[in-house]
Amino acid sequence: MDSVSEAQFELDQMRLQAKRQLLGTVVLGVMAGLLAFVGQSALGQARPLLEGSFGSWQSFYTFVLWALAIAWVVALAQQAIHLQNISERFESQRRLDSVYAERAAKAQAAEEDRQRQRAETEARQAAERTRRQNKNARSTKFDFWQE
Repeated sequence: MDSVSEAQFELDQMRLQAKRQLLGTVVLGVMAGLLAFVGQSALGQARPLLEGSFGSWQSFYTFVLWALAIAWVVALAQQAIHLQNISERFESQRRLDSVYAERAAKAQAAEEDRQRQRAETEARQAAERTRRQNKNARSTKFDFWQE
């Protein structure tokens, strides 16, 4: 297909953007995981400073990590669903565009066929008119020799 509809182009751009967002979500999750290990080791090194409340700090840190992990999984699922929806819309628009292009090609072929038939009909009618005009021309007394 030579031409791409504007809707298909926009959906392609949206699909690329959704892929980038999904990749960004994955990268942020991986970075958060690495920071969780760094934070856990930092919390372990700060244990002498937090001697009395270390257990509550560790529980709070674990709660925050679980909350971030759940939020990340939800965001990842939303991004994946969004990408899937856009991909489905893109594919359906691509199919629609191909159907429209096929219909346009058929319509153009039918129009060319009609024009060709019209031209043939006009040529036959013109030939018939000229034949009639020649036949109805004023006769002379020697027209029996002309046949």
